[in-house]
Amino acid sequence: MRLPGFALLVLCACCSSRPPRFPITDPSMALRALRARDEAVRSLRAQGSADHFGREGRIRGSVYIFVERPSRVRVDTQAFGNTLSAVATDGTAFRLVDYRNNRFFVGPARACVAAQLLGIPLEAAEVVAVMAGGPPLPEGNASLRWERDHYALTLQGAGGREERLELTLTDTEREGARPEAQRPRPRRAELRDARGVRAVLTFEDYSEVSGVPFPRRVRVVMERDDVDLLVRYREVELNPELPEEAWTPEPSGTMETVPVECDPAP
Repeated sequence: MRLPGFALLVLCACCSSRPPRFPITDPSMALRALRARDEAVRSLRAQGSADHFGREGRIRGSVYIFVERPSRVRVDTQAFGNTLSAVATDGTAFRLVDYRNNRFFVGPARACVAAQLLGIPLEAAEVVAVMAGGPPLPEGNASLRWERDHYALTLQGAGGREERLELTLTDTEREGARPEAQRPRPRRAELRDARGVRAVLTFEDYSEVSGVPFPRRVRVVMERDDVDLLVRYREVELNPELPEEAWTPEPSGTMETVPVECDPAP
């Protein structure tokens, strides 16, 4: 007997929403799986493209991304084979070499400076986590439940900080893997503070890179800051040795140095 198309769709939807045969019930186990994945990505060298939609409109270009945990990141932007800019942090300062306009910007490694130089108002360690293919994982009280087609993990920290994560499983994991053998993959993370939603992060198009599940599409949306950044990874190398000088790009002798400060609090 053949099922009508509508009945087949309903049946497939029910299958996709079925909870795991052996669900994870302890939130600390889900967190250990996420942190084990992060520990497997100690550093990264990648090529791809980025689309940034902000107050100045759409900016698109090829990017070379370098990451080293816990707080080092560098993004070089190119167009037509020419390097337009290099922005980096060593965890203490942000530096931007603007080759087009012959200027060098430098400021402390704070979210307000990252907003001006990198285009996303996140702390250095948060930028590192996102560029390494996962959400930041703050300390806090954790709760876990299964919702429709994903684990819902909530982390509640101090000062009104909260993070809500959607974690998915492969069909094989959902159908038969024991909890300790499951590798939940972040699909969406909502970062909240006392003012509400601070950022929404999405991670899509996973593939295995050196045995680690890695998303080829990472998106950062921060509505109240007019930020929408989409990074597409083409080539990814995990755990390469990266030179120390990568994190402190220097200006040429003719560049104007421009200090970057944060606006005073209102």
